[in-house]
Formats: sequence, structure tokens, C-alpha cells
Amino acid sequence: MRNKPIYIINPNFRLQSNYLSVEWIIIDSLTLQIELPQRDTMSIYNKGGNLVFYQRYGDCLHFIYAEISDWENRLLQKWLRNKLKEYILDRANKVLPQRMHELEIKHCLYARKIIIKQLKKHVLGQCYKDFQTIILSPRIILLPQKNMDSIILHEMAHLKFPHHRKTFWNFLSTLLGEDSILQKERMDTTMSTFYNYSDFLLK
Repeated sequence: MRNKPIYIINPNFRLQSNYLSVEWIIIDSLTLQIELPQRDTMSIYNKGGNLVFYQRYGDCLHFIYAEISDWENRLLQKWLRNKLKEYILDRANKVLPQRMHELEIKHCLYARKIIIKQLKKHVLGQCYKDFQTIILSPRIILLPQKNMDSIILHEMAHLKFPHHRKTFWNFLSTLLGEDSILQKERMDTTMSTFYNYSDFLLK
């Protein structure tokens, strides 16, 4: 018997950050059926009495659904998670380079290249100083703005100091405007839940 998943994607599942917004809208089944012919079939889930479609309004993702009897249906959950993953990756590829560029201008510290790429579960960023290249995990867009920025600034600090010795942490403290080691300790205490949550959405 399979273990019950930790997360069930349904109207009670909230995904909100500075750059992400998911809304759930319920309408009657008849109206939804009238809407279907106007929709790309890839945007519709219509199986086993479960009917959902999704659409983007600007930067927001909307799931529109009729009354659903089985949110725990495995195929429906897979479809919903795939749509959320597509949305998160799309936003990450747009937002993270832009946000990093804003921080580069602010701190006069520039990389030659930024790459948005899925990394190992507990790796949120990498810096290759010799190539002046920074790689960021798309999952950091799920974090609050301050935590997301601190990860970007951590990798930017490696452009000058490709190690974790005292000079690195002192420089990072300057970029963050607070003690970088204490800030890291505060983040570490809350990250285990985040890793599981983001892994669920992006695996």
C-alpha cells in the first residue's frame, strides 16, 4: 500500500510569494462545460468526474474547477503538480535573472553569466568564480523575498571570495546589512520543511 502523500493540491493548498500567486476559482459544472471547447486541451483535466482547467492572468495562475469529488485522485494530483511546476519554472526563469541584476547594480558586483537550473535538493546556488558564473535553483523563488535575496547575495559574494573563510562571511555581512553567520543559522532552522515542500513541487 502506497504511503499517503504529505501534500494534497486542492483549493486549500496556498502558493504565495513575492513573485508567485495561485488562485482557485469554483464555478458550476455547466458553465465549465461551456468553456471547455474554447480551451487548449493541454490546459484541461477532465477524467472520472473531475474537471479542472488552468489559465494565466499576467503573473498569476488560476485553477478553475467544478465541484470535485476526489482531490486525492493520483492522476489529478499528477496533472496539478505538473502545471504548478511549469508555472514555477517559468516565473523563476524570468524573475531570478532580473532580481540578481538589480542586486548587481545595487552592490556594483557583476557576474558574466547567470543560469537557472535544478540542482541537488539541498543546493540552492553555485558560483564558479573562474567563469564568473552563478547558478541558481529555481526553487528559491518559493522563499520569502529576504531569504531569496540572501541566497543570491551569498553566491555573488563568492565572485570575490570562492571559499567560506572569515573574509567571505565578513563581505557577505556587508552585502546583507546584517551578521551573515547569524542570518544563515536562522535560515537553517526553517529550511528542512522548505526542502520537502519545494522538492514535492519540482521533482
